[in-house]
Amino acid sequence: TTTAMLSAILQNSALIGAISKEFDSNFRYINDSLSFEADESDESFILSNPYCSIVLNTEPEHMEYYKYDTKRFYDAYQKFLDIAKLRVINAEDTFLKDYQKEAIRLYPSKDITNISYFLKDGQPHTKFTLKDMGEFEIWGFGEHIALDAAMAILAANQSMSVEKIKENLPKYQGIKKRFDVVQNHENFVVIDDYAHHPTEIKATLAAACQAKEKKSKVIAVMQPHRFSRLRDLFKDFCTCFNDADVVIVSDVYPAGEKPLESASRETLIEGLRAHGHRETWPLNKPEDLAAMIAKIAKSGDYVVCLGAGSISSWAQDLPKKLEENGGKL
Repeated sequence: TTTAMLSAILQNSALIGAISKEFDSNFRYINDSLSFEADESDESFILSNPYCSIVLNTEPEHMEYYKYDTKRFYDAYQKFLDIAKLRVINAEDTFLKDYQKEAIRLYPSKDITNISYFLKDGQPHTKFTLKDMGEFEIWGFGEHIALDAAMAILAANQSMSVEKIKENLPKYQGIKKRFDVVQNHENFVVIDDYAHHPTEIKATLAAACQAKEKKSKVIAVMQPHRFSRLRDLFKDFCTCFNDADVVIVSDVYPAGEKPLESASRETLIEGLRAHGHRETWPLNKPEDLAAMIAKIAKSGDYVVCLGAGSISSWAQDLPKKLEENGGKL
């Protein structure tokens, strides 16, 4: 998301890990300046030779690659920052707060203020004040959207005026599968989101809570991605759905992994219920989703489909399936 925002501001070439709605692709060529999304999953980001490194957080992820060696994991981030001439970091991150070398530091809790949310032409927008740079407006809902935009703005401001940044920022129109509004109907809203890590899930559900009416519900449909991730972050998965009124859990999307007894649809449901989620239900097969939603949801509710596997197709098909089944929320 931050990469797509930065490319929108700079109007440069881009290579990102999702489809930008601005140019309907994950890649575009404009000039020899490139905003790219570096990949920490296989440590390849330390080979990218960046002029500017932007790091929002260093939460442990893809630890199977790092052999569950946290020192190696954090050393990789250290290298990624060290090789850049310009660094922009979230100084409230547990690891980044102790980074010693010169960097542009953002302290979100005090540098980002006056956050508000509103709809413009039916699309979600966030407004916020950044340091002493004034007010900014960006597509999307949520504090995490303000954080992403703030990091992109601080990086761009090293070569571009604040006035030009504000002029270009509206060119960012979101990216597919990031709070992607599949259906915005008077009776229901369906969101497709790539969130598959607990922190991402928590942020997406918080954004849905901010978007909905007070009396409406947030219904989360979760397809866990990888057995190893569910196992390694199990406690976090059990507590990241607190903003959801109802949680529907499907089978784990394996992504080539073999099943684990300790990480399954059933164990996650048990864990969620143990943490107070009484309205947690299994999705036996994708074909059952429309009927479940028709029974559970009411007018104004937000149905948020979460995951990095095949769940996106379920979200895309859900409005049509509901109509076919005569289900109206």
